[in-house]
Amino acid sequence: MTTKISNVLRTTAPSIAPGRSYQHLSRHDRPRIAAFFLSFDFDQRRAYFGGGMSDRAILGFCSAIDWTTTDMIARSGRYCLEALATIVSLPPDHTKAELAIACPLLCDQRRIIAELMSHVMELAATRYQSLVVRRELAHPDLIDELRQREFATCRGEEIEIDLDPPGKACLAREPIRLRA
Repeated sequence: MTTKISNVLRTTAPSIAPGRSYQHLSRHDRPRIAAFFLSFDFDQRRAYFGGGMSDRAILGFCSAIDWTTTDMIARSGRYCLEALATIVSLPPDHTKAELAIACPLLCDQRRIIAELMSHVMELAATRYQSLVVRRELAHPDLIDELRQREFATCRGEEIEIDLDPPGKACLAREPIRLRA
C-alpha cells in the first residue's frame, strides 16, 4: 500500500464498529479476496460476475487480477472481508475507472456501502475524472443519493459518476449518507 493511499484511508475513516477497518488491498491479499468471493451464494455470484461461477473460476478470477490497473478497498471485520470495492482503470487514457461494489452481508447495508463509497471517492478523485458503475453492482440507495446531488448520469445499464464536476463542490469531499 502506498503511503498516499494509506493516508487517504486514515484521514477519511469514519468511526466504525470495533474490530472493523477499511484497507487498501494488494496482491498479497489474494487469499482473503478469494475467500470473500467464495463465500457468495449462487445468486450473489450471478449478480456480481454476470453468471454462475464455480469455485475454480473464482480462484482463476482472483489470480488474474491486474494490480497495475486495479485498486481494491475492503471493509474488514474481525475474521474476514465484509465488503469490497473494486476500481479498475479503463483504457485508452485511464481518466475513467469502472467501479464494482460487493457486500454479501445479510443486514442493512446502507451504512457499510456509504462508508465504503466515501473511501472510494476519496481515492478515485486523486486518479480519475469519473467512475462508471453497472446498475446491478450499485446499491439502489447509493444511486438515488448520487442522482439527487447531480453527480451521477444514467446511461443505459451504466451510471457515470463525475468526481469533480465544474462549478460544484467535489463529490469526494462530501460525506455520503444513505437514508434509512
